[in-house]
Amino acid sequence: MNKEQAKKYIEENLNDGDSLIGFFQAVSPPNIWLFLLIGPLFILSMRTYFLAVTEKGISFYRLSLLGKFKEHDFFEFGDIESVKIGKGLLQRPMKFTFKNNRKIKVKAQLKGVEKVAKLLPDVQKHIEINIPLVQ
Repeated sequence: MNKEQAKKYIEENLNDGDSLIGFFQAVSPPNIWLFLLIGPLFILSMRTYFLAVTEKGISFYRLSLLGKFKEHDFFEFGDIESVKIGKGLLQRPMKFTFKNNRKIKVKAQLKGVEKVAKLLPDVQKHIEINIPLVQ
């Protein structure tokens, strides 16, 4: 799905009274231990997300294998305990830890073709300001 279609869908599904700061595409890394169980099919454990950063929080839009929007979870900044942002050239690893001890690891897209939504510096800055960072 290209970023124009994604932006249209995200803006249509924003919470009332919320405004979009930016969004980017991210991929959760596959579970390596599955390689021992199912071989090369472990790659199917990867999940693709669009993360929409708004004034009030972050929305995780999970995509299906065919690239269509499947699930949507919204977390207010107060629900997120911390975020760890790593370094990277093509992808930036991010680990969100929530107050209910749930953790989501994603790799945010930094570089790529024009139709891929990338993590922009102002969007990352908004995340860093509103969520405590872990070093």
